[in-house]
Amino acid sequence: MSMMSTIVAVALGLTPVGHDGTVQPISADQTRMIGRFTETTDDTGTTHLTGVNRNTGEQFYLTVNPYGRVEGSVGNWAVTFQVSKVA
Repeated sequence: MSMMSTIVAVALGLTPVGHDGTVQPISADQTRMIGRFTETTDDTGTTHLTGVNRNTGEQFYLTVNPYGRVEGSVGNWAVTFQVSKVA
């Protein structure tokens, strides 16, 4: 699955983050739970992810800057975390 799908899954609480910060790739079932979302990238390289949480019906809006900083909202919740690819 794509990195952006995994970021959405973490933000929605569909996949846990380990104590060491690792996240397992999401499954096909988790991908179906996410549903569709839009992904756009602006001229600064920031990716914008928007969609609706299928479990709660709440909208989510996330931004991922080029350095891996994720910020946004899921319904009334604010989310922020850092992502990086494992070497």
